[in-house]
Amino acid sequence: MFARQVRLARGISEFLESSNEYELLPSRVKGGAKENHFENTHIIVIFRAIDEASNADLVKNINTTRKMYVSGTKWDGKPACRIAVSTWKVEVDRDLKLVTAILKEIVRGSSS
Repeated sequence: MFARQVRLARGISEFLESSNEYELLPSRVKGGAKENHFENTHIIVIFRAIDEASNADLVKNINTTRKMYVSGTKWDGKPACRIAVSTWKVEVDRDLKLVTAILKEIVRGSSS
């Protein structure tokens, strides 16, 4: 069960890291390049929208979908989102598709 939760959290982290709309936190830059740190991800994923206007309502907009829930937090004094993967019902492929679809939809909706 825990291994599935970690795989989902790492999959979400990889999506966020490769996204042009989101920033995976903490950002780690080493020698001018982003450092892959997914091995340090377990069941908590912290991120924010790169666009500050989108970021202000990101938690509300994600939770309004009623398809997933994130909690709000702050990172470096700015709003951020926290995903805690903590259910025994995790199906990595299914849930990763759902989360990435929601995050893509939220960014499209906020840029319209």
